[in-house]
Amino acid sequence: MKYSLYPGCAGEATTKEAWSATSRVLDFLGMDVTENDAYSCCGAGIVEEEDPEFEYTLNARNFALAEKEERDIVVICNTCLLTMLNTKKTLAENQTLFRQVNADLAEIGLEYKGEVRIKHFMWLLRDDIGLDRLKELVKVPIRNVKIAPFYGCHIVRPSEIIGDDKEPDFLSRLIEACGAEEVDYDHKYNCCGFHILLNDQATSLKMTEKCLSNAEKAAADMLVTPCTLCHISLDGYQKPANINHRTEIPVLHLAQMLGLALGLGPKELGLDKNMVGVDKVLSNLRA
Repeated sequence: MKYSLYPGCAGEATTKEAWSATSRVLDFLGMDVTENDAYSCCGAGIVEEEDPEFEYTLNARNFALAEKEERDIVVICNTCLLTMLNTKKTLAENQTLFRQVNADLAEIGLEYKGEVRIKHFMWLLRDDIGLDRLKELVKVPIRNVKIAPFYGCHIVRPSEIIGDDKEPDFLSRLIEACGAEEVDYDHKYNCCGFHILLNDQATSLKMTEKCLSNAEKAAADMLVTPCTLCHISLDGYQKPANINHRTEIPVLHLAQMLGLALGLGPKELGLDKNMVGVDKVLSNLRA
């Protein structure tokens, strides 16, 4: 498969370490993946609240750019995934809107044909590489570390847009494939609180704290998430969310964890950019 990596606003500006780590892992795996500087924000479902057609046009423009290169899109943000899949579904079901959006795109010389497919990075690992192959590629097992998976909400629901995931526990199994012990706990499919952060920070931080506290109670040494926005809440806002003064918990993006297990260096995976230090994980790798 040929893919175009879509960083999303977070991957391009706030969590650049997640984007660079994903790029390095995909390169290591020998995937045919390019990056397109012309992509714009997907709207994150927020633009849709004010002007639905504009958000659909934003995404259709990105889709048309990928189709022009005959590539599918791979994302590293759960919200980008949901927003793009929602646009595809809406335009497929509303031909009048589909034609109107293409009329707008025609003004800039583009056309959306409805052919592009959207895939999350985690799904790419599952479907294109496979867990057995990933196990074979692990060079530096992440031993003596208990890792709690945090899927986030937009990669699992709503099912009418995301679909019914045939392997909803893939991240958990990938953690074990990397040599670590997977920690099962409540809240791994919950919302991190990111989307109300600017509107109601107090409630957002309580949601973040609840996810982190549940992981700590389950004796997790760290968390791993496949979503850049979840990473911002759990890692970047962990200190202000720490109302119970619990021990800080490192939070890695999925590509950072996998990259370590594949033998990639901490710096090329951007681990020095994480807000909560990951020294314990690195010391266990060196042990």
